Amino acid sequence: MNLYGAQHHILVHSNAIDAEAHQHTFIQVTIALENYFQIEVQGEIISTTGIVLDSNVTHRLQGSEQALVLLLIDSTSSIAAAFKKYMGNQAYVNFPLELSKEIAEFLKARLPLIHDAETYRVFLQQLMTLFDLNHTLPVVTDSRIKELIQHMKDCTDSEHSIRNYAEQFGLSSSRLSHLFKENTGISLSGYLVLHKLQKACYLIFQGTSITDAAMLAGFDTPSHFANTSKRLLGMTAKDIRKDSVFLQVYSLH
Repeated sequence: MNLYGAQHHILVHSNAIDAEAHQHTFIQVTIALENYFQIEVQGEIISTTGIVLDSNVTHRLQGSEQALVLLLIDSTSSIAAAFKKYMGNQAYVNFPLELSKEIAEFLKARLPLIHDAETYRVFLQQLMTLFDLNHTLPVVTDSRIKELIQHMKDCTDSEHSIRNYAEQFGLSSSRLSHLFKENTGISLSGYLVLHKLQKACYLIFQGTSITDAAMLAGFDTPSHFANTSKRLLGMTAKDIRKDSVFLQVYSLH
């Protein structure tokens, strides 16, 4: 399994995704790299090669040994807005078969070539073009938000309180959250959830125990991390550890 941790999403390439029925605040895109897969959405079993789900839609991605690519996107981000426009007012949309096949071939060819933030940025832009979605990264202009993002990239602490970050910049929590969303197109709270999950994964892949990784990443308890991982990624922390690679591909500047 490969995980790619970006500023507003996580991309997972795996053949071991299996989650119980749940819902979350992220937009979820799932593409099969070979065959049809089954997903339960709001009690309905759907067989598809590619699907996008709106946030807070109950679903279950049933276990399969075939390779899938799962894209979990912060629902307040600009990339999520592009997918929401694609869905209209629907809870989910199946991608046309030919589009799913084209994207699957692209993913199989390009994912092995990603090795840093720049190659991932190009990959993501090309992927959005294949989906025929108009997506451009916002430009971060506020020096305080640039500093905060750099701090998160270089993160060495386990405290991820918006209130504490706001105090560092002499701002209220609401003001910092507003500035962050204004500059990045992403909610600060959603960014922090992804950041903690990515940090825990990174630490695990560096050899840190699951318990220590959970606490160092800022989760309240190891079980909180386990539940978050299972709910969002469809895998336990132990599953993540098996034959996995994690690459941080931040592209906000």
